[in-house]
Amino acid sequence: MRYSMLVTITDMSRTLLEAAQYLASAPAGDIRAELLDNGRRMMGQIRDVLERHSGDLRTTLPLERLWKIGQLWGGGEHGALEETLEEFIRKLPEEVSYQVRAVFFAELGEKWDAMESVYEYMRNDPRFDPVVVRTPVGRVVMRDGKKEQEIIYKDFLTPMGIPSLGYDQYSLEEDCPELAFISQPYESCTLREFWPETIAKVTRLVYLPYWMPDLISEDTRETLCQLPVYQYAWKVIGSSGNHYRYYTKHALNGGGNMLVTGIPKTDPTICLLKKGTNIPDNWKTVIEGRKVILWNTWYSFEDSSLKYFDEIRDWFHHHNDCALIWRPHPMTETVAKLYYPKEIYDRIHNCMAEVERSNNMLLDTGASYMAAFWCSAAQISDFSSLMFQYLLLDKPVLWISRSNDEMRKENRNFFVDWHWMEEAVNADGILEFLERTRTGCDKKRDLRDKIRRRDIPLADGFCGERVCEELWKCLHTEDAVAILKAEG
Repeated sequence: MRYSMLVTITDMSRTLLEAAQYLASAPAGDIRAELLDNGRRMMGQIRDVLERHSGDLRTTLPLERLWKIGQLWGGGEHGALEETLEEFIRKLPEEVSYQVRAVFFAELGEKWDAMESVYEYMRNDPRFDPVVVRTPVGRVVMRDGKKEQEIIYKDFLTPMGIPSLGYDQYSLEEDCPELAFISQPYESCTLREFWPETIAKVTRLVYLPYWMPDLISEDTRETLCQLPVYQYAWKVIGSSGNHYRYYTKHALNGGGNMLVTGIPKTDPTICLLKKGTNIPDNWKTVIEGRKVILWNTWYSFEDSSLKYFDEIRDWFHHHNDCALIWRPHPMTETVAKLYYPKEIYDRIHNCMAEVERSNNMLLDTGASYMAAFWCSAAQISDFSSLMFQYLLLDKPVLWISRSNDEMRKENRNFFVDWHWMEEAVNADGILEFLERTRTGCDKKRDLRDKIRRRDIPLADGFCGERVCEELWKCLHTEDAVAILKAEG
């Protein structure tokens, strides 16, 4: 039985109880007769639902109590009637097997980690019935001097063993789930049917951020807090107490819809620490026996460390005991097509080709960054959420910043202190970090541990579990339905 059906028959039973309380003192007449007749019809409707879902009944007691209520209805034993109705309402959740239906609207493979642990927990919990729907992402690209819409839509889930439906195979209105999850806050890059406002008209919308909100600049955070998703979401998942305080200050709705559970996006990284991951076979000849450095680049050429490609390439050519994994931002090619002249686009592709020809460098364009995280000893990165994800692994990070980077301004209030990272503003700083990493020098180890414990205490691998448990409680509290513990 769907949870929503349980709520429906519970609400109907409460209506019956209110009618019974009125009948206890109501005089004879048309109103009393009408109440008695309506009550009998309502009991018939409840009985029909229970009989249709007889396979979900753990016991025959609900039907037996309903029969007793029918026998007492309209008689003089008002106390017994009300007592039986109250028992029926109170005991029903314990005597019926029901599930919360939840739909996950998943876009790019690179964003799946924002939903992954929530989905997996629901998948293995009999209280929930999850389904994943793949949705397209629209981007504007430049072709032959003209702007065109490019649709990114592919099945990245089947190779991961996750069943899913295409967006054209699913109807939110027909399925009418109890919960819907999104991680994309921007309406401009998705279809109208997956806009927060559209989803919220049908069901309870839950927003799972696909980035770590703690590292967003203050001005950006204010803007984000005022996006439609924050207004229409039933619940917004928050990362920390600082995140909550900031959100309640700037959200247009006052921020009362945030649940502070920690961001599920951190769970796969914590799981990586515990279990490791598989390394692609074609990587092994490149990385085995070498100290591996992950290079994470931004999509904007002006703001990217790609300008230092020649220096980084040459260093690895002269240090065959080390290996480079270059992970360009997934939007690199799209942005290059749209905003940059052909020579820059060609330059990026030439860099990629050089890496792929090298014996100690490789290109990582997969949806998941876990393999790169697992086998690397350090990360050099443009400003990115992957820097803060990497903090969870307790490995060195070099942030390649600009001299005027906003993160460096004293008046910026970041929820997670960034001083645990080393910083470079030119090629010399990058090469010095590479040399230190090669020799095992880790300048920030103690500071990393302190900041990780202080600023992101909820990043413990159980954020997805907490999200599910809190949503379960919130549903039942809001609908005034008794809460059950998880089944076996």
